[in-house]
Amino acid sequence: MRAALRRRLLGMFAATPIASGLSGCIGPGQAPAHLRYELDDPAPQAPPAGVEGAHAAAAARAHTLLVEGIAAYAFLDSTAIAYSRSPGARASYQFASWTERPAVRIARLLERRLAATDVFADVASATAPVRGDWLLELRLEQFYHDDQAPPGRVRIELVAGLVDRAARRTIARRRFAQGEPLADESAAQAVAAFGRALSRLLDEIQRWVLREADRPGV
Repeated sequence: MRAALRRRLLGMFAATPIASGLSGCIGPGQAPAHLRYELDDPAPQAPPAGVEGAHAAAAARAHTLLVEGIAAYAFLDSTAIAYSRSPGARASYQFASWTERPAVRIARLLERRLAATDVFADVASATAPVRGDWLLELRLEQFYHDDQAPPGRVRIELVAGLVDRAARRTIARRRFAQGEPLADESAAQAVAAFGRALSRLLDEIQRWVLREADRPGV
């Protein structure tokens, strides 16, 4: 019975081996513990010296930047850790999820990075009671573990739009994408891969925002 139970649990697409280890002995009729993972930025880039030039330091400091993270569609607007085993299809890990919706979490991590550059007068969440001059909208379009060729790779794709709210115009818009292979097929490895890919993605977006702030006439 124990051998049959082990085969059944290992066949489930989730963090089963890890959850089993953390929850102690699993007997007949018991399910693995559900783990909630925090999406993190494992290697945040240090603010570049001089940012993007004297113009950015002078011009951008006159602006308060608000950061907003939104999901492009309903399935993404949840704490589920998504995976795909066939083109165009999505499912969720059974025994693992995020502690916070990825679109909101990504915006929070980028807000923290941009605030650390000391380029803007202030950097805050779009939901904060702050009047912002510029809005950085991050629309998350893909965020899943592509497991069509196990152990697979994670894929992140979003569109960033920088908007001048006072002038009611779009300053710039760009699509960003990153992927990262998994070491093995498990929730813990997927979460680690998401973190590595996200860190590179945030590097790109941070550099892009600072370059746009440095453009003459912005």
